[in-house]
Amino acid sequence: MLVLVGVFSGWVKLGSTGTVTAWSLTEGDGLLKTQTPYAIVALAAAAVVVSLVLLTGIARPVARILAILLGIAIIGVTAANWAEIASFVTDNFPSSFKATTAIGFYLAIGGGVLVILSALMPAKKK
Repeated sequence: MLVLVGVFSGWVKLGSTGTVTAWSLTEGDGLLKTQTPYAIVALAAAAVVVSLVLLTGIARPVARILAILLGIAIIGVTAANWAEIASFVTDNFPSSFKATTAIGFYLAIGGGVLVILSALMPAKKK
């Protein structure tokens, strides 16, 4: 859930235009357009499903592996999105124009870490 909150929170501050959400980067005529937030939301939705499977105890070993892979994928795709944004800004704007990460970016990374940690937590014995 933290990843989803991150995608819809302030993601990046582009120059003096203010902070934009990752989701707003998927549409409109803004400075930058990217489709990566769709992938992040899909990974987060899959992580929610896997966490429910972990909670029920069904196929626990497989669910743990999937949770770890999903957490790594969330972190990787989020970092790749930042690299994409930074590269775009470097290539298309003067050096005085800065792009900086905002809280939503860090929430998504933290959510990915929590997904990994959830897979490593000991199971409740029945």
